[in-house]
Parts: sequence; structure tokens; C-alpha cells
Amino acid sequence: MNKPLYMDHQATTPVESAVLEAMRPFWSESFGNPHSSGHVVGWHSNAEIQKSKQYISNMIGSSVDEIFFTSGATESNNIAAFSLCELTKLYPQKRQILLSPIDHKCIINAAIFWADKFNLNVKMLEVNQEGYIDLDFLSDSLKTPSLFCSVGFVNNEIGTIQNIEVISTILREGECFFHSDAAQAPKTTDCKHLAELTDLLSFSGHKIGGPQGIGFLYINAQLQASITPLIQGGGQQNGLRSGTLPLPLCVGLGKACQILSETESLDQRQFVSKVRDYFYEGLLNFRPNIFLNGPPLVERHVGNLNVSFKDFDATELLMALQPDVCASTGSACSSGEIENSHVLHALGLPNERCSSALRFSFNYTNSIEEADLVLAHIRNCIS
Repeated sequence: MNKPLYMDHQATTPVESAVLEAMRPFWSESFGNPHSSGHVVGWHSNAEIQKSKQYISNMIGSSVDEIFFTSGATESNNIAAFSLCELTKLYPQKRQILLSPIDHKCIINAAIFWADKFNLNVKMLEVNQEGYIDLDFLSDSLKTPSLFCSVGFVNNEIGTIQNIEVISTILREGECFFHSDAAQAPKTTDCKHLAELTDLLSFSGHKIGGPQGIGFLYINAQLQASITPLIQGGGQQNGLRSGTLPLPLCVGLGKACQILSETESLDQRQFVSKVRDYFYEGLLNFRPNIFLNGPPLVERHVGNLNVSFKDFDATELLMALQPDVCASTGSACSSGEIENSHVLHALGLPNERCSSALRFSFNYTNSIEEADLVLAHIRNCIS
């Protein structure tokens, strides 16, 4: 089989070669347990953990002691949801939490689950057809004392980049804690002041050229003493997330963050958006009944393109493109049933447009030539 044309980088990215090289020694040569504090091998491993944390903190503008390794954004979001809901014991008058309806299911479902356990009320924010949070609605919602609000920085399906600075200001004026799933952000925007604007942040390694199975949660230092850990055990990571750290994965995540902070250039992002825009124009040229979902291209994630193919079922079209083209329907498979994207439904789009939507997501490793090949495959399928 020929190598598939991969246009699904918001689902996962290939591990950068420099990341692989950085991880290599820690599988078998420098393999120590970073929590073994009684010998030199453990000391060396712990030093590498601290170095990785420094790279991560440089990327988001935090302190090293505010970084906690997790298995990925899903775990980070679950820890954040539990920890923030559990704060109701300190703020019993705040019985409301606010959620973005277009965020990833792992934060929405986790927050709803723990809100029910702690007898909190969940209020979904309103968004416009481009996926932006209605800021007036947010401000009005804070008239009811609110414990926390969770709004993703960059949407994984339609690429909307929220005005995180304004949202942060509104929430701080309303004395409401702020969590953001920022897993999609580093590839498209500067994150170096993100920690200053939030209380908790979730990230995932495999979205940014790092390894799968590793992520991190930023927790503001002033909040940590009030946090109850979701995972109990040996007390690693200041007792907030127990478990032996996977040294090679932590090193790989740190290296990926270092690359993004120090070497990922504006030119690289501009190239990604150039390929994305070229591909979109190619779609319009041979099939005018294509609808762009989400904000204008210049305002969204540089690699994101979500389009609906009128009169076509997205799942069937994607299957017809196999094994040549990798993209995404944005659908969720639950109990054997395929459901349309909750994100597109939250925008108020009709069912036909939701069911015909495909997401193509580009990286700097894609090229104009690859875009032409994918366009040719799509042309063949829909004709």
C-alpha cells in the first residue's frame, strides 16, 4: 500500500525527529526512576524531569513548580474538572459552573459528571456561528456566583481562537476561576503569557510533535494548596498527581515544547496556512457547493479547514477516500452509533451540513503537491 496522504494533524502529529533523539537514551541507558532520591541514577533522571518542566514553563510563561505531568489532555481535563468542582467546599455560595458548548467532550463530560456529584449547576455559554464565546452572555452569567469557567483556547474541530485575554478579564472581575484546554494552541499561536491569564491549563504532547501518552496540567501556585488530588498514591508531584513519571515521555514532551518556543517560526505557520488556503481554493474550483464551517480562514488555527460537502455524507466520503487520504469527520462513536459533531450543532448548523462535514488539518510537513493529490482523490470520489 502507498503511504496515505495525512491531513489529520489536529488528531495527532508525528513525533519530531529531534524529540525522538532526545528520548532515545532514556529507554535503556539513562533509565532511572526520577523519584529514586537515594542514588545518582535517580538524581540524574530527576534533573531531566526538571529540565523538561523548564522548557514547558518557558512555553506558557509559568513557574516550574506549576507544571504537573499527566497522561494527556483528557486526564488533565478530568483532574481540572474534579479539582475545581471540589473547591465548592471552600466557596459554598458559588453553585454554578460555566462551560463552552464547543469544547472537547473530555472536559464537558468530566465537568458535568463532577458537577452532579457536588450538586453544582451547569450553564452552557452561548457561541455565534463562528464559534466565538458570546462575551455579553458570559458577563451576564457571572451575575450568578460562579465557581469556575472552562473555555478551550483553540477549538479542535473548527479552529476558532478565543479572545482569551478578554475572557480572562471578565472572569477575574467576576471572581470566577478559569480553566482552558489549550492542547491545540501551541501550533498556531503564541502561548508565552497564557499562564498569567488562567488558573489551570491542559496540554497534550501528541498534538505538538511530542509522544503520545503524555501531557501536562498547569496549576497556578496560589491555588495548589486548595487542590484535592484525583489520583492518590505515593505522593509524587507534590502529592497532586501520584504515580511514577514516564521519564522518556516527559523528556520528549519537554523537547517538543522547546522546539515550539525556540525554533517554530512565523514563516512555518505562514507556510501551513498557505497550503491550507491553496487546498480550500482547489475544493471551491471543482465543487462550488462547499461550505466553510467556523470563522474565516485568516482568524482560525493555521492548519484547520472544516468544510461541508453538500449532498454527501461525510463518513461515506471519508471511507471512499481510504486508504489514500486521512482526514476526520469530527464525529464521535458512542455505543456503536455515529453521532454528528456536537461542535457544529452548537453553531446552529442544520443536520445536513453537520453530517456532510470533513475536517482537514495541515502541518508544515504537508506540501502543495500533497494538496493537489488529495484534491484529485476527492474529485474522483465525488464524481
